[in-house]
Amino acid sequence: MVTTLVANGVLTAGKIRHLVNRNGRYHARLVVPKDLREIIGRSELRTALGGDYRQALKKLPGEVARLQNQIATAER
Repeated sequence: MVTTLVANGVLTAGKIRHLVNRNGRYHARLVVPKDLREIIGRSELRTALGGDYRQALKKLPGEVARLQNQIATAER
């Protein structure tokens, strides 16, 4: 069964991976693997995507790729 969520008046099928809404602002969020947390100095990486849901969805793939690159760089 698919769960339908309402976010700022926009219907979505389920949750969007790596997208978090905090106080009306959207963020891309990735959890840092446990073995890299000491190197990166954080348990998660987050970046602001703005307050507009549709614009946040457009920005999300690029920002997730950038955050994944930071994690990959720390692995080397």
